[in-house]
Amino acid sequence: MQDQDEFYRTLCSSETLRSGKKGFFHDFSGHVMQTAGDTWTSRTFGRIDDNEGRVRAIFTDAKVKDVVTDTLAKVKLLFRDKDAEISKRRRLEGYQLAAVGEHDKALLLFSQAVLRAPQPGRNKNVDQGLSLSLALLGRAEIFIALKEYYFALEDLQLAAEHDLPDKLMQELERKNEQCERCLKDNENSLVPFDPRINKMAQLISDKEKSNSGGGDGTPLNGAVNSELRWSSGALEIRETTTAGKHAVATAEIHPGDILLVEPPLAGCLLPEFYGTHCQHCYARLRAPVGCPNCSCVAFCGKKCREVAMATYHKYECKVLALLIGSGMSVLSMVALRMVTQEGPRKCLKIYEELKKNDVERVAMLLAATSTTTPTATPDIHDMKSPVSSKSAKRRIRRRKLKESRREEIKKMMEEKGTKESREGDDESVDVAPYNLVTHADKRTSRDFLQRSLMAAFLLKCLQRVGFFANPTPDDENRGMHRTRGSYTNIGNFGEFAEVPGVEEITVAALLLRNLQLLQFNAHEFFETRMSAEHRFHGSRPVYLGVAIYPSVARFNHDCYPAVTRYFIGRHIVIRAIRGLRPGDVIAENYGPIFTKRTLAERQRTLTGRYWFQCTCKACQEDWPCFENLTNDSVKLRCPTVGCGGLHLRSRQGKPIKCPDCQKKICLEDRLACLRECEALYERGLASMENERVDEAIETFCDALKRFHQVACPPHRDTHLAEIALSSCLADYGNTWRPVAL
Repeated sequence: MQDQDEFYRTLCSSETLRSGKKGFFHDFSGHVMQTAGDTWTSRTFGRIDDNEGRVRAIFTDAKVKDVVTDTLAKVKLLFRDKDAEISKRRRLEGYQLAAVGEHDKALLLFSQAVLRAPQPGRNKNVDQGLSLSLALLGRAEIFIALKEYYFALEDLQLAAEHDLPDKLMQELERKNEQCERCLKDNENSLVPFDPRINKMAQLISDKEKSNSGGGDGTPLNGAVNSELRWSSGALEIRETTTAGKHAVATAEIHPGDILLVEPPLAGCLLPEFYGTHCQHCYARLRAPVGCPNCSCVAFCGKKCREVAMATYHKYECKVLALLIGSGMSVLSMVALRMVTQEGPRKCLKIYEELKKNDVERVAMLLAATSTTTPTATPDIHDMKSPVSSKSAKRRIRRRKLKESRREEIKKMMEEKGTKESREGDDESVDVAPYNLVTHADKRTSRDFLQRSLMAAFLLKCLQRVGFFANPTPDDENRGMHRTRGSYTNIGNFGEFAEVPGVEEITVAALLLRNLQLLQFNAHEFFETRMSAEHRFHGSRPVYLGVAIYPSVARFNHDCYPAVTRYFIGRHIVIRAIRGLRPGDVIAENYGPIFTKRTLAERQRTLTGRYWFQCTCKACQEDWPCFENLTNDSVKLRCPTVGCGGLHLRSRQGKPIKCPDCQKKICLEDRLACLRECEALYERGLASMENERVDEAIETFCDALKRFHQVACPPHRDTHLAEIALSSCLADYGNTWRPVAL
């Protein structure tokens, strides 16, 4: 059984790195692992205790360096290019459908024409180089026909940015006047197609005005994701040796309370949603605009595109098809984006801060140890002293090597005396998200080697796309060596080492750290897909991608969660679904919930996927799943103030003696309140059936608040109500109802 569990844990870990058994990376890592062998992996590579050393080893150790460098040298740029011919074809097909009144289908074709069209002037053999402008003008016509003048104006404004012939410019001005006239006649059309676009800003603004619980609104670190986050004053993050960092209630929390609103530090869509959702904000697309250079991604508008092109996509653009085809997981893609969105200079600053923190942490531990455990000073003349042993000397050499590398990074940072780097000195770096748990002390040498190979592959991609000012040369420029800004032929390519430079190794080490922490701290984001018949019947969450939300990542797991989560745009929203008292842990659920999974199934999933054994109340008491759960399992709270006694529902009627407080108590009032809660649950479900969402939420919140004041789960109807409340709250988030074309 233990071997099976170990196999399952290894399988889960591999799946967070790569998806399935196909693709370049599966073959590459398998070949390197086979070449390395178990002995080298465990005894040589396994002795390395830092990320820089691990990355450097696979490029320098004679056992694996040739197979690594030879394979990675074959990495080429690969992306989906623009195609004016396809753009023209889609545009003409769109006009044909529009002529017969099929405007919704025509809109899809015009959007494809926009996304595949090259920038004006790039291909003058097709449409005289005006494919993009013609596609935008054509799509604006469709939006006007659909009376969606807001999107029509956006397309016209984009088309006007290009040099157009007089005839097209006159047509554009005519359509622009038509849109403005219609908008003036009907100001409601000024509202964007998706009314939730500004909903998150309004939510944060409302919470700030009410200052409910003393929440704080602070910007997140980073130029890309600098939106405001909001956290309730009713929670704080605490740390213990057993639970680590976790969220705790500091005030009374009621069902429905908003506890946290947070944008992601970084996130990525699954490739199957590249054509339906914005690459940057994850909004469902209505009038997509493309990358100027590739046809791989789409954006909801100019603003998102500009942010992406100024940061991560300018690097990822030319290798996106390669990354997708490599078989890497979406978590690995997020690890790369955490680097590409920051740029090389800031990545070096982040890693330097992390190293500084690590040194300070070790110093504090050593200081604490020295004050509690006296140690004898070794005699330098004693040849048998620990300092003189071979292992001690190796440790000393390794420590000196690390210190020298840190000095190299520091010196390199100081030498970047350009205006760009001077401006960056004023930029604050928050490394808290990078200090999330990685379980590095529990990882095997094979796991570290696989992740180091992924970091090396991603590093090679960064070298290919110009992430570094002076990337280490390889087969792409075989026979050429860079000196003082120019390339000089050195004849034999083997005369110089292909070991990445200090800056490159540092970024690769940061990638390796990201690959570890994302395994346990990322969240899948979703939209609720509704059926055409009913808002709730048949609705289901559809997972769109993965992102890291640093504050939410601090929430611990419970098989009976206290909160639910949904998403508005790119923001995650955490809301309570049951009451909590000051000092209670605010726990979410990592997947296995007690109502659907048995104790054995939950424990296997959590130990295999997250490397911990759950000790929540549902696990300790082995609460039954829904098929065996009844309302009779509930326990009533003792009515004596300050007493924590619990009593079975069957103990009713005459007064009884509470064994905890030793007082005579009567549970009739508690039982009557419980019955009222059960009646309210039915009323809430009826409101859901009638699609009266706000009414259902109010009813469920009232009932659940009262239940937890008088009773304690498990209780079948209560858990059904909590699930129903989660569904109602998710209706405030990203939703989509498919429309038949």
